[in-house]
Amino acid sequence: MKKIISFLIAVSFVTGLCSCSEKSDSKVGENSSRISTAPLDPELIGTWMNDLNGYKFGENRKVSLVVDYSESAHFTPDGAFQTMNALIPKGNVDYDGNRIYVTNTAYSEEYSEDLTSVLIDMVRLDENNTETFDGHYHILGGVATDVLANQLGFAPGKLYFEADIEGEKLTIYMVDCFDYEIVDGKIDIFSDLLNYIDESATALSYDYTIDNDTLNMTLQGIENVTTEVYSRIED
Repeated sequence: MKKIISFLIAVSFVTGLCSCSEKSDSKVGENSSRISTAPLDPELIGTWMNDLNGYKFGENRKVSLVVDYSESAHFTPDGAFQTMNALIPKGNVDYDGNRIYVTNTAYSEEYSEDLTSVLIDMVRLDENNTETFDGHYHILGGVATDVLANQLGFAPGKLYFEADIEGEKLTIYMVDCFDYEIVDGKIDIFSDLLNYIDESATALSYDYTIDNDTLNMTLQGIENVTTEVYSRIED
């Protein structure tokens, strides 16, 4: 079964500093053979997070996966890029008020030479601002999102990424990557590109409850699975 957000682990840049990934024009969620038609739960719509990850359930019947990336990487007040393993200096962070382009050069044992890779490349979706990185972005590519996509089992080009920067907080969104609907009191998350628990399944099905601003989700079909607990976040 391909990993969904609750199984994502903290991202290390060690193996990704000189990586490159095969791109694809097709997107997750396109041309799904299953169509979401059941009435949605208004209480569920919105963003729900635990410490590091969560879901954004939309009125468009799409679900986005949300990752608080700050522990893995973030921008520092002086304009550098801090990863789990190294501080990428300000000189490697190119910013013109609209586009942030972060690179790193590291020795590749495979090629026996120094190679330069793009760690993150993104452009603003809000107004340009040369005074701060803070804002909302579309991520064009880079190791940061390549690793997340690979952990889910997809080519990076199959996902559309956005990001929010607020000080040293970096949040990454895999936007509208799956469909969902409410069936018999359960949340079904589905896509033709997902593998399920068995061949008869048509979705990842979660039993769920909402208590004020707390969402509990339990994956069905697996014994002794831990209930995931999320808190509502104001969008």
